[in-house]
Amino acid sequence: MNDLLRYQGLYGEQQLPMVSDFIHLEPLQDRSKIYAWEIEEHIHTDLVQLFLISSGSGTLYSEKQEVYLNAPCAVTVPANVLHGFHFEPHITGHVMTLSVSFYDTLLPNKPDLTRQLGQLACISFTDRPERFAEFDYWKDKIQQEIFENAPEKLLALKTYFEMLYLELYREKFRTRTADLLTNNRNLAYFQQFQELIRQQAQDLPSIKTFAKKLGITQTHLNRVCHTVAGTSALKVVQDFTIAEAKKYLLNTSYSIAEVAYFLNFNDPAYFSRLFKKRIGVSPVEFRKG
Repeated sequence: MNDLLRYQGLYGEQQLPMVSDFIHLEPLQDRSKIYAWEIEEHIHTDLVQLFLISSGSGTLYSEKQEVYLNAPCAVTVPANVLHGFHFEPHITGHVMTLSVSFYDTLLPNKPDLTRQLGQLACISFTDRPERFAEFDYWKDKIQQEIFENAPEKLLALKTYFEMLYLELYREKFRTRTADLLTNNRNLAYFQQFQELIRQQAQDLPSIKTFAKKLGITQTHLNRVCHTVAGTSALKVVQDFTIAEAKKYLLNTSYSIAEVAYFLNFNDPAYFSRLFKKRIGVSPVEFRKG
């Protein structure tokens, strides 16, 4: 797995989204056609995806496992899970892509629900195509909201996505669901590491402490992060912190110093330097847009 194909952005793109509440929707066939309907196995380090396949067929691949896709169906793809596709030409559908930071705000008090949906899985609607139409309804509402500049846009999008994922959760218990379980230990450790970071966001421990909680050495944790994300464990933590900083800067009126203290930086000047180094602009410039 040393040559793990990973994307910080969408498939074929490496640039990170500039905002923490990143939401993207595009026709499935648009990007797939560019790559001759063959999507190599890869991971998205900070993005969650949902495929709604309206017509056609294909195959979902993950670590020598495969699931045949026959429309209508939905495919849930968590971050840091290896996946690839072969699509038959003329397939139609849509792909929704969310930043992990936005996905984590959905249904925050329902960990069992988000855990169920945090799997690489295919949910079939072949026996109930009318049910799939309900998911198309929520997709259309999301698409409309993305392109309109209505008041409380983010709140509306969050509500629509919560309804969509809630219905997907219900559907997993009503119909045939094919789950692909990852066998890759590096990916599993990395996912656990990210979960620990989120759980302890208010008081982040040292990398050595994180490694101990995972039952591995600090050197091993760094090796995992380099294999999966192409960066060190410290930078994975910093990426999370910077994403949280963006939320504060975009959605609150707290001063830069206050944001720094909320994120456990004792020195606001160091926070500003780190932010500029990682993002390319200072916190003040980022807030101004």
